[in-house]
Parts: sequence; C-alpha cells; structure tokens
Amino acid sequence: MHMNSTNKALIVFPSLYLIVVLLLTCLSSAAQQSDSLAVKEKTEITMKNGDKYEGIVISEDSDFIVLQTENGEVKLIKANILQVERYSKTGKFTFDNPHYTRYFFGPSAMPLGKGDGYYQNLMLTTNFFNVGITNNLSLGGGFEFISLFLGKPIWFFTPKAGFEVGKNMYAGGGAFVAGMMDEGSVALLYGAGTFGTKDNSISLGVGYGLAQGELTQTPAIMLSGVARTSRKTSLLSENYLIPAAGETFYLGIHGIRLMTRESAFDLGGIVIPELPFPIPFVGFATMF
Repeated sequence: MHMNSTNKALIVFPSLYLIVVLLLTCLSSAAQQSDSLAVKEKTEITMKNGDKYEGIVISEDSDFIVLQTENGEVKLIKANILQVERYSKTGKFTFDNPHYTRYFFGPSAMPLGKGDGYYQNLMLTTNFFNVGITNNLSLGGGFEFISLFLGKPIWFFTPKAGFEVGKNMYAGGGAFVAGMMDEGSVALLYGAGTFGTKDNSISLGVGYGLAQGELTQTPAIMLSGVARTSRKTSLLSENYLIPAAGETFYLGIHGIRLMTRESAFDLGGIVIPELPFPIPFVGFATMF
C-alpha cells in the first residue's frame, strides 16, 4: 500500500515533535548538571527483611547508619542490614540509565567504559554482546536464532569508538556488519554526535552502506533521543531516513524503557508510513 506525502507527513510529525521535546529535556538536564556544585555519595541499603532505603549517609558508627531519605532521617541497625551499595551521581535519580550507549537499537556516541559489557536481545530472536575494550573503544557481535536453527546463521559484528569532546558532548563512529554463512556480508559505516547526559540525550548519525566493495552514494540519517521521566522509566524515539531506489523512506521506533540499575526492558512500536499501524517492538538488555 502506498501513502501520499500528506499522509506520510501526518505520521512523521509526531516523531519530530517528540524529538523536539527530548532536545529541550537534554538542554534542561545539561544545565542542571552544570549548576551542580558537588557530587554527593548516595547509598541504597537493603535490609534482611527485604526493605530498601535510599538516601545520603549522615552518620555511621559500629552499630548504626543514619540515612537522610526523601521522607526524613532513618536510623538503621547494622546487624539487620543485608547489603549496602554506595555510588556517586549528580541529579535526582539514584542510578543512571544503564544503557546510555544505545537507544532501541541505534547507537549514541557515548562509549562503554573499559571492562563494561552487556547482552541485548531484540524481538526475541536477535542477540548481541558488546564489551568495552578501552574507555573509548568497544567490540560487539551477535547472531540471529531462527537462521541459526535453519543452518545458515546470520551473524553481526559491531565495533564502535566514542569520545567526549566537550561538556555533555560526544563524537563517535563505527560499523554494523551483517553476514550469512556462505552468502557474503554487507556493512553500514556510520558517524554520530551526541549531546546530553546518560539520562537525557539526543543523537544525530549519518551512515553509508557498503556492499561488494562499493559505498552508497546517499547516506542514511538517524535522529534519536531519550528522556528520563522517573527513576525506572524513560521515553525513547529513534528515527531513520533511508535512501533506496531513488527515494527516501522513513522508519521510526517510539516507546518506553523500563529500567533497573543494570537492566533495561524496551517496549515500543515500529512506525513505517506505508503500513496502517505500528509493528510491536520488544527488547531486553542487561549489563555483565
């Protein structure tokens, strides 16, 4: 089914509106971080009965920990404490977005830290592993389940480099290589810039396809963003303009991220103007 330019515009416009909202959120977040005078050490305490407390330690001795929480001071008996996690972070949330190096699928320019890594599953069938080799370089790869069972596995290789070039500004690039056993491979070579923080960012990327030794003449463009709305949720938007057969096609993924300190569960819809309704999108990732 082919849609005219007016119908396409009606579908793409909400995506652009969401990107503007995300950009304003990033600007606000960056300004708040710039105004922060100090990084306070925050603490999460888990009691043996399962209760959890989060806040800033006011005092501590051999028997008690006094914690300043949002609801006031809490005096906790150390003998009843199961686990204490301390960490430093600016901002109002007790942990960063654990998967700040990517959106639903597309990358930001922020690099993985040395020794950090994560496993990601997309649409229940596609699997990726990424590991930080240095503070600026990561290597990754993966495979697709269904093709593996059919005897001709589709494999992926995803190297990436990223650098902080200014306050809340990053530049990076990499490659997304995909291939099938005995069938050759294709690649997307890309560069990206990111503005914002781990919780709130917006990224612009440009990529060229590479097949049989030749680059595409017209680049694909990515515009993506994430905005933290609460301790455990974020809004995400990922948008692509893809050239093919002399035309440019739009594809977008929009939805939410549900987070813990290490994991992220992504729910959204894949928007293609030629289709009458979005395609459900699911993804899961966890740090290791």
